[in-house]
Amino acid sequence: MTTIAAPGRLRLQAGAALLLVAALLAAALSAFATARADLHQLAAVSEPRAAAAADLHRMLADLDAQHADSLVVGYSSAPPADGSAPVLVDDGVLAALTAQADRRELAADLTMLAGSAESDADVQALIEGLGTYDSLSGTEEFSTTSQDAPVAGRPPALALDYYGQAEGLLQQTLLPRAQALLTSAGDRVAADRATAVNDGRRGALLLAVVGVLALALLVWWQLDLARRHRRILNPALLAATVGVLAVVLAGGPALLSAASEVDGAVKQGYARFAVVAEARVAAADAEAAQSHWLVDSAYRPSLQAQFDQLTVRLRGLTADAAGSPGVARTQREYLAADARLRQLAEAGQLDRAAVQLTGVTRGQLAFAYYDFSRQLGLLADSSAARFDTGMSAADDDLSGWAAIPPALLGAALLLVIVGVRPRLAEFA
Repeated sequence: MTTIAAPGRLRLQAGAALLLVAALLAAALSAFATARADLHQLAAVSEPRAAAAADLHRMLADLDAQHADSLVVGYSSAPPADGSAPVLVDDGVLAALTAQADRRELAADLTMLAGSAESDADVQALIEGLGTYDSLSGTEEFSTTSQDAPVAGRPPALALDYYGQAEGLLQQTLLPRAQALLTSAGDRVAADRATAVNDGRRGALLLAVVGVLALALLVWWQLDLARRHRRILNPALLAATVGVLAVVLAGGPALLSAASEVDGAVKQGYARFAVVAEARVAAADAEAAQSHWLVDSAYRPSLQAQFDQLTVRLRGLTADAAGSPGVARTQREYLAADARLRQLAEAGQLDRAAVQLTGVTRGQLAFAYYDFSRQLGLLADSSAARFDTGMSAADDDLSGWAAIPPALLGAALLLVIVGVRPRLAEFA
């Protein structure tokens, strides 16, 4: 059996230690660089695009609701008393201003979503479709407001025709395109979450495996030196071992903690935000159905069925919001205001129904919808904040780890050389 000479044995031990410590350094640098890249992709690219897609979807639905509200514009159907001016039930200013704000936000959302191979076709189709939609809805508004004395809740047939065309374009083309963008963006968030979590766990496992091997070798070498060279401890190797141990004990948990924070941020933050965003779309669709129901008596049964379906969907989407009393309360008030609208319209009191639909005092529909939508917005904001908090916590977990492994393990590499040199000098 061949026995390796002491100097050769020392060189082999030192070489193996240097190789394992260098491997641990490479593993640490790779794991943390990958974790930071995954975090950036999710927090700065995927989630903002998904949020923009959700906002785009909601803005389209709300734009339809505002154009439906504009159909109600007009004066009281009752003739004014002698010498008095006609009573203006609704001037359409609020709906017009809201529609303008929606249009500006739509442009910002489309800008955010443009520039990706996955979404360019849908974005381009939406831009082109919105041009046609604006033309149709603009003609509808002009037809409604250009009458000498429009009667509230009784738009001309031409206005209803153009609104029907605009709504058909929205429901059959624009909203499905927006939904496709949202689905694609949501899938991208889910995929990036899985990648970040898996990469973090794999990085921690790699650090543990390589780190344990490096520690085992360093400890065994320390014991071997003590036995063969009559030394109790080698201070340099002891310090190197401590550096390796620090990276293993702190680095792995940091990667696992960051992965856990990312997982929670998406599941408890973005996923809930997406559900609330869907509820806000359903609420806007319901508002549009209410306005259309009031002014288009020929289609009231189908519009009533559409509204009923939307309210069922809303209840399902907001069931998870049981912990938000504001959402539950304002939803009840919104449905109560709707019931009052339908009572007035069915009783033939169109003027009062129009006021109920467009009024902005408590108990009236415009106020109730605004209040309900605001509470849903607050819930969406809190979910988005949960995502941001989780991403920030993950970033804190990874903070400093671009410098810590090079500092500790670079020092460990030097200490291995420093520790073996006196022993080799004994054989010079």
